[in-house]
Amino acid sequence: MRVVSVTLHRVQIPLKRTFAHALSERSSTDAVLVQLQDETGACGWGEILPREYVTGETVESVLTDHAARLAAVVMARELSDKADVIALLGSALDGCEGALATMAGFDLALVDLAGKQLGFSAASCLGSHRGPDLPGGVVIGFETKTAKLARYCAVLRLSKKRHIKIKVGLDDDVERCRLVASVFGPDVPLRVDANAAWTPAQAIAQLKALGEVCNLHSVEQPVPKEDIAGLAEVRRHSGVPVMADEAVCSEADALRLIEAEAADIFNVRPGKHGGLIASARVCARAADAGVRIHLGTLVGETGILSRAAEVFGRCQPGLDCLDGKGQNLWLLAHDVLRTPTAGESAPSLDAHGLGIEVDEASVATFRVQPPTTIG
Repeated sequence: MRVVSVTLHRVQIPLKRTFAHALSERSSTDAVLVQLQDETGACGWGEILPREYVTGETVESVLTDHAARLAAVVMARELSDKADVIALLGSALDGCEGALATMAGFDLALVDLAGKQLGFSAASCLGSHRGPDLPGGVVIGFETKTAKLARYCAVLRLSKKRHIKIKVGLDDDVERCRLVASVFGPDVPLRVDANAAWTPAQAIAQLKALGEVCNLHSVEQPVPKEDIAGLAEVRRHSGVPVMADEAVCSEADALRLIEAEAADIFNVRPGKHGGLIASARVCARAADAGVRIHLGTLVGETGILSRAAEVFGRCQPGLDCLDGKGQNLWLLAHDVLRTPTAGESAPSLDAHGLGIEVDEASVATFRVQPPTTIG
């Protein structure tokens, strides 16, 4: 099997509601879908969801630079089996630290195409562990105003949600966390995510105040991603486990954080690490160092990335929930898949490739510029 062409589709899909945190506010998603085609005309699909404040990429840098370089790599080799595919993706990942979201799109598209053509599943690329379907974790952003927070949380509690993350970085963070805790009670631990909103000193003071009103499980990315020393300071002096998110994208990032003893937990998201193979590498580094892992998603993912996260979550031990699970169904105004892939309707882990069917008519509907074809 050989990839003979790469087509890039830039799509913009409205969200059903605005989602906001300290670094961003979104009312739509802006993604690049990767379509690989082999010599028989069969296609595989991946998704690039660039976040400049995470991996440094933009949609423009993907389309003008990164994608062309990776297209040349995936079209350069004949692939005979799964081992060839994994080896190619591993070599492509080396030296790809500045284009990890782009790499994720190509990783998923190649696993999807080669899996269908050579007869293997995405799950089979991730080892032998097979766990249950993960429960969804809820993320409460700035778009849920404080005055409506208690009622919103009451609905979540009635729907039996028990994995709760609160975006922080507002003047009334303490009151918001107190309200959430008053609804869920002391037995439900809460995670807070600052999205780099604080200095180390601010983080330590704020976490002390928040810890007085709720059962704090962890704090995610309290300081800017470049401030590894600050992250380590918060970890040493706050008494709250620190989760690295924007600070851990590549395997090299993971090693730097481990060496600095700067994180208790890594937030793993296939869309920011470079795909399935790269995410597994980050998790392996974490396991070796005794760092825990948490599984998340990128806001605005279509069903392509959402399916990848669900597959990864069932194949990776040590995970409690999946933040943003099924968001292609409840957050996007429309998805690009023909059928839902979440929960009980999800394809078997043994389905070849990613187990998805992309609706090309939907892709065309939300495409905002002519597709770019390479090859």
